[in-house]
Amino acid sequence: YAEVSRGVQNILKEQQEPITIEVLESLFEQRFHTSITDVVGMSTGEYLLRKENIFDYHPDRGTVFLQSGLLAGPPMADPNAVRDEDFVVREFEQLIEAMGPVVYISTLCGKFIQRNGTSVTSIISTRPLDLFKRHNDVFMMVGAGNVTLRRMEHSPEVQRLMDKPTTKSGRAAKVSTDPRLPVPDDLTEQHVV
Repeated sequence: YAEVSRGVQNILKEQQEPITIEVLESLFEQRFHTSITDVVGMSTGEYLLRKENIFDYHPDRGTVFLQSGLLAGPPMADPNAVRDEDFVVREFEQLIEAMGPVVYISTLCGKFIQRNGTSVTSIISTRPLDLFKRHNDVFMMVGAGNVTLRRMEHSPEVQRLMDKPTTKSGRAAKVSTDPRLPVPDDLTEQHVV
């Protein structure tokens, strides 16, 4: 199913407007030498309805297009590309560029699944956080579950998040160094309590 979804998404991304089911089926057959129905075991219309989070299908008009959220992203990956760690790094880079400069890791992984029909973990056999640490020349953790690209580290949005402590102890330390808080000349028990 994932390959069918990616194939249909690629076909629709190449179009500039909604197309009919008949045109979609014809383009799919030309490209993959099989029909959507043969692969998924149901009608194309039924398949598109089941994938409503990806496809904007109007049965009354018989037209289909991609959901607007998918159109906004970077170009779809080549369905024949080798699915390895380098592939995940390239996809993450493109997604962060399109959605960033700072992206919540869960959102990034969700978008990856939506685009590729498989999870990051199933490809790299480890957590995305470990991937970011291994490729710290490309990615930079910003805190609070966010990631950016190393080359974007000087953008104002990234700097704003970097300056913001994310833990309770970090916030307490920042407050204790705040120059607006006067330090008493004589520290007594009253100041501590």
